Amino acid sequence: AEETIIEKAAGDKAMLITMATHGRSGLNRFLLGSVAEKVLRGTANPLLLIRATEEAKSEGEAILKSIIVPLDGSELAEGVLPMVADMAKKLGLEVELFRAYHIPYNVYAGDEGFYAGNYDELLASVRDEARDYLDKKTADLKKLGVAKVTCVTKEGFAGDEIIALGRKTADNLIAMSSHGRSGVKRWVLGSVAEAVVRHCGDPVLITRPL
Repeated sequence: AEETIIEKAAGDKAMLITMATHGRSGLNRFLLGSVAEKVLRGTANPLLLIRATEEAKSEGEAILKSIIVPLDGSELAEGVLPMVADMAKKLGLEVELFRAYHIPYNVYAGDEGFYAGNYDELLASVRDEARDYLDKKTADLKKLGVAKVTCVTKEGFAGDEIIALGRKTADNLIAMSSHGRSGVKRWVLGSVAEAVVRHCGDPVLITRPL
């Protein structure tokens, strides 16, 4: 089944593949179904994964209020923004830009121990830089016609904080771009995207650089 899906979509790299996959919670993680896992790793197309849980309703319309877009300052991560802008305008959704920040260990620790004296200063600088960056991206999205755009920064590691944000708010779509390195006929997700796809209960849209 997965080979058919991948081959059918291969002729149009802009074609969106949408799949429902069961999420089985165990040891505090979700496990993808085998077909979804193979499509995720085998396709270069944008892929929308929707969790099917025991609590999910089988009737009525699905509610979607916002799109959470994790950004890390790279052009790769920003590659999802045009698609997000188009979706937000057509569906009347709010876009929430998100960036996690932290001070790398090697910035404030050395061979002789921690240099904690300027830690608060460094952290404030990194936080302000993250906020300024998101403010600029917010302005860019509004220029594209997106009416409702907010931004959030959070100290911590990206994968953990993206998952936590999704769990705190209901009816989200998480949209992110991930590098795909083709090798042995498969794509390899970045570590943050891998964590979000595996552990998040929200629908996740993964786009690849064309």
